[in-house]
Amino acid sequence: MTRISESQIFRQFQLYNTRNREQVNKYSNEISTGLKVLEPGDTKQGSTISKLRESLVQIDENKKRASAVFGYLNAMDGALDSAADALIRAQEIATQAANETNSAEDRAIMAQEVYELREFLVSLANTKYQDQYIFSGNSDNTPAFSGDHNAFADPPEDVPASIDYQYDGATGASSTRSVNVTDTLAVQVNQNGEDLFGDAIRGLTQLGRALEGYRTGYTGNPPLPDDAASTPYTFPGETAAQTQDIQAALDVISGAREDDIIRTRTNIAGRLRRVETADSLLNLSKDAAQKTLASLQEADVIESASLLTNAQTALNASLTVTTQILRQSILDYL
Repeated sequence: MTRISESQIFRQFQLYNTRNREQVNKYSNEISTGLKVLEPGDTKQGSTISKLRESLVQIDENKKRASAVFGYLNAMDGALDSAADALIRAQEIATQAANETNSAEDRAIMAQEVYELREFLVSLANTKYQDQYIFSGNSDNTPAFSGDHNAFADPPEDVPASIDYQYDGATGASSTRSVNVTDTLAVQVNQNGEDLFGDAIRGLTQLGRALEGYRTGYTGNPPLPDDAASTPYTFPGETAAQTQDIQAALDVISGAREDDIIRTRTNIAGRLRRVETADSLLNLSKDAAQKTLASLQEADVIESASLLTNAQTALNASLTVTTQILRQSILDYL
């Protein structure tokens, strides 16, 4: 018969004690943290947990981008909504002014409100979101439109009728930028302001000048003031010509509102719906990943408490037995 040495017995009980302490610590941590897995290496499902955690990080990044895109699009839509309202007012003024019962003086008074509408439209075209001009294409740091205060020879003074606004010609102004909300969805977040506001601003310039008594001509691409075609009317003989120019400006403004502003708002509404749908899907994916991760990581606190009690009982028992054997061994030498 093989005799078991005392050192073997001590090592065996030391192993029992260590294992029992580990169990006590394990279940104590589960109760205090609510998790049965703190690190992926603590379980055979470590690879799955790592992938789920990476997926949640990616989902949160996508949600941040979706929120940023949503903000940009809402800023654009708000500016275009105000622009559409301003152009409606300009149409009302032009329609009223086209009636030849208005005198030249009456029309000149109306011109002042048109110039104010033009300034308002330019301010909308130069809208900034998160310190970037959203209608300047990729030329984020440059206003979309700037004014030349002596663009027309008539009148020569630095007055509203002499001002012309031109779109930014900086590098990138004709380009646009898209943001990847998800791996499969990229959404445009800025706009070429010339395509949106160019005709509207020129229409308001033409309307204001016509009401104040001046023809307005443009030439080239981009359109620049043509002084040869931008001369004063001679009244009363050219009242009919003034009326025709008012009507022409009305047509430009109406076309800009319908073809540029409203059409783009419809497009933005579609982009907003796509972002909202993507965000909803991201929320569903996040919820599913969190539930799966919770099932792999989270502890049943009641079960952990019961197991902790058992582990503490086992540890106390092993310590008691170890102590008794140690006492016996010491007495053997006395």
